[in-house]
Amino acid sequence: MIERVKQVVQECWRFLRFLIDHYVEDNCQTTAAALTYQTLFAVVPALTVTYTVMASVEAFAGLGQTVEDFIFHNVVPENVSLIQDYLRSFSQQALNLSIPSAIFLTVTAFLMLFTIERTFNEIWRIKEPRHGFQRLMMYWAVLTMGPVLVGLGIVSTTYALSLPLISDVSESPLFLQILPLGLSAATLMLIYTVVPNTNVPFRHALVGGIVVALVFEVAKFSFAFVMSRSDFQIIYGTFAVVPLFLLWIYVSWTIVLIGAELVKGLGVYRFQGSNRLESPLFQMLIVLEVFYVSHQKGQVVTEQMIRDLGPRINLEKWTEYRQALVELNLINAVERGGLVLSRDLSEISIWELYQQLPWPLPVHGVGNESDWEKSLSELFESIANRDETILSGDLETLYRTRYEDDTAGANP
Repeated sequence: MIERVKQVVQECWRFLRFLIDHYVEDNCQTTAAALTYQTLFAVVPALTVTYTVMASVEAFAGLGQTVEDFIFHNVVPENVSLIQDYLRSFSQQALNLSIPSAIFLTVTAFLMLFTIERTFNEIWRIKEPRHGFQRLMMYWAVLTMGPVLVGLGIVSTTYALSLPLISDVSESPLFLQILPLGLSAATLMLIYTVVPNTNVPFRHALVGGIVVALVFEVAKFSFAFVMSRSDFQIIYGTFAVVPLFLLWIYVSWTIVLIGAELVKGLGVYRFQGSNRLESPLFQMLIVLEVFYVSHQKGQVVTEQMIRDLGPRINLEKWTEYRQALVELNLINAVERGGLVLSRDLSEISIWELYQQLPWPLPVHGVGNESDWEKSLSELFESIANRDETILSGDLETLYRTRYEDDTAGANP
């Protein structure tokens, strides 16, 4: 029992180190600072666009105020919430701007969303961002439908709480604290799911949303506690709310980016398997075997099937591997989702595959889970001078032998 607890603690420490290393590697601290300044300039345009859209639909009248009040009461510390009156005043004045000025404000809000999307894609190592109309529609949905959905959620919850059957429960102080936390977690979960241009597992986004929402609550309380005992008011006077608001935005973006690293880490961290990975070329062959087997069965390769290879391949490099295989015309995406083999593997030899990839020829293979891995490992170990003739066999023959033996054994 003690040994098991020790292993869990060590694994948690390794995972924490993994998150810290990637947070630093992805320059998240610098990005949080950049997003802080962009948010300062974009928050008024974003509020203006939200107010304009909601005011144009009679059914949503007053919903913008509900969303705004929820954010400033549950997301922003109390000693910073005074900025709400300033922002509301600026937004109301912005509604009277000319069309060119309104377009400029909208572009400013879109630029902030572009930076957020680019940052998330860099964290997930995605090299294929959204383009054109798809990106524009996502940004517009975030600026318009996002606040509307949050507002409808608040209104629906308020109505549900007014029902006689649960009105007594809704008056519980614990319930009133959990409700805003749940809405915050749901919003964050949606951000981690939608913004990256990749398939983020729901359970990972859910864990990230809950953890970040809890951290936000702790950070909000700590921020208000510390700043209430600081001398900002003496130094800045009535303008103290501005630097405090800037500092809180920076803290918020730091927490959100840490949450993004957490969600990504849950999907790529190797909780199982040895610390030693096969070489990239060997990993590529393991991936191609999945495509070969799925092709024989008439199946589509899904992201979950690739994630199941986590103990054997570096999932963080999967985007790079996929791009390389697509460029070699070995795999292709299908409309209904997933990937399929798009080239006969008998047409490409192991040597040709090696020559078209940027990785060195491995000295040996680590895995010995199948006959082809054992035989290929022996070949790698026997190659001292990169002899091309040794790897002249095609990929289909490499994989086919194992499955022909399995078929023969199943049909005596």
